[in-house]
Amino acid sequence: MDGVTYWFRHTAEPRAVPSGRRFASNALRDWGLEHLSESVTLIASELLTNAVEATGTTKAEPSRGERETLPLVAVRLRVCSRTLTVEVWDTSRTLPRMRTPDADAENGRGLPIVTLLSERWDSYRHPSGGKVVYAVLPLTRPPAAITPETADEAGAGGVAEPDPRAARALSSTNSPRVPDPGRPRPRERR
Repeated sequence: MDGVTYWFRHTAEPRAVPSGRRFASNALRDWGLEHLSESVTLIASELLTNAVEATGTTKAEPSRGERETLPLVAVRLRVCSRTLTVEVWDTSRTLPRMRTPDADAENGRGLPIVTLLSERWDSYRHPSGGKVVYAVLPLTRPPAAITPETADEAGAGGVAEPDPRAARALSSTNSPRVPDPGRPRPRERR
């Protein structure tokens, strides 16, 4: 099952967050990795919330016209032999930065939560546009075998017409862009 990928896309609106949690939960169930569900769904939720806030609307119920003009966000879950990676793409090129929220602040806790739940997290600007924020979790148990039936059930969700950049940014044919922690990262051109 090394290198198995599921991905999901949705308009950048609040409804993307619970839909992304359900997508992650279903993929983990299909992979036999339910023991990671709590951590992975929370990471996906936090990263999706940040992506929606950075590129879309926080309006609870955007009109159909508003929804048609919103960009997409995308989530990719990737399982390799020893890790599970949660990646979230959005159209903003502004990389996230960790903040220390005040005790009574309503925002700013997402990345600290991701830091606590993952082995590591990082972000990069994607060559096709936007950015990807990802978190890597170690696999403590081997994943179950994937069959074509379970792969079809967890496939892509969200809107029917994908933003081509979302498809390129998080397609399963893209070479993985999660850096090896033992290698130095290449410098980004400005």
